[in-house]
Amino acid sequence: MRIGIFTDTYKPEINGVVTSIELFRRELERRGHSVYLFCPRYFGRKDPKPHVFRFPSKPFLFQMMTERRFSFPSLRVFREAARLNLDLVHSQVPANIGVFAILVSRFRRTAHLHTYHTLFMEYTHYMPLPRVLSRYLVGLISRRFCGRCQRVISPSRRIREELVEYGVNAPIDVIPTGIDLRDLDSVPEPEVVRRRRGIPEHKHVLSMVGRIGREKNISFLLRVMQVLKQRRSDFCFLVVGDGPDRKALQREVARLGLEDVVLFTGYVTREEVFALFRVTSVFTFASVTETQGLVLLEAMSMETPVVAVDAMGVSDLMADQRGGVTCSLEVGEFVERVERFLDDPELRRETAAEARRKAEEWSIERMTDRLLESYERAVDEFRRFGHVRYGKRPKSTTALTGEQAG
Repeated sequence: MRIGIFTDTYKPEINGVVTSIELFRRELERRGHSVYLFCPRYFGRKDPKPHVFRFPSKPFLFQMMTERRFSFPSLRVFREAARLNLDLVHSQVPANIGVFAILVSRFRRTAHLHTYHTLFMEYTHYMPLPRVLSRYLVGLISRRFCGRCQRVISPSRRIREELVEYGVNAPIDVIPTGIDLRDLDSVPEPEVVRRRRGIPEHKHVLSMVGRIGREKNISFLLRVMQVLKQRRSDFCFLVVGDGPDRKALQREVARLGLEDVVLFTGYVTREEVFALFRVTSVFTFASVTETQGLVLLEAMSMETPVVAVDAMGVSDLMADQRGGVTCSLEVGEFVERVERFLDDPELRRETAAEARRKAEEWSIERMTDRLLESYERAVDEFRRFGHVRYGKRPKSTTALTGEQAG
């Protein structure tokens, strides 16, 4: 199959969408499929890879979104897409390159499938518009964009429910991103990582990994660390990643008196992320906007127990409470869950083993099997029905789900 992936975010950006694209791309190519990427050009540089086509782009002017790019139309890229004779168009973000995906699909008469990665309703605080208008536009754009696709992929059941609330009535398949356990073969040993980061052997490492933005709820974790510091001195907390809220959070660390406990690593390589998971005693996560909680699965693959707030996509992954635990958005309860792991080595070992088994069950191989089934359905439906408009809000609130459509 010849697959065109259209995305408004790609390397050198580091985020969950890019990780998902790369994991699925590698597995699809391992199986003999041809994958072509259409994405923004960064810093004016061309991509040496023959299957990557870059749009001219500029950073967004919004202060909180300067790492994101606005891509401009390109006749050259359109010609490249047209000559590839794609079997399927797979868009990843409903922004300007997503619109280009719709045009290619229509012009070349090709099936179009979309993955709804991000719960945009929870990011409207970044938009320079009144909140009510921003939320209305998110619902409208989501409904209209998804309505121009043969199928939609949701990373979790909770996101599928959200799309139904928006009025999306295209067929929706729930397919999380899996974990590629082959990525873990070259991860350094814990002693090496501790020396590199200057972390004493006697200290437990707590960590979180992600974009340093308001939606990740890192302030909540800092309050957790403040309470922990009042009770014990045998831990440190790593904030792994970068983003627009880093300076504000560093000021908050100083205000809470946590300078000797909290370390901001900035962006690190994917290999080092897994190395930091390996030295982590408990991975902590407080975001309430995650579509699937892929980073939790990555932590589990390194046998790291998880404590996370029970919300959105995290709920799907942690429903069985294997490999970690969930709790409410309450500091005292979160602290109690973390301390239970820190104080009980046997519980930590048992949960670590569960975590690894769960990561194996959520492998990228299994999830790619499900993705290919969705691809085949989309292509078959297009051959039978052509372009179908699902974009109008239905009279009922029930969408045609992947299970119902299958």
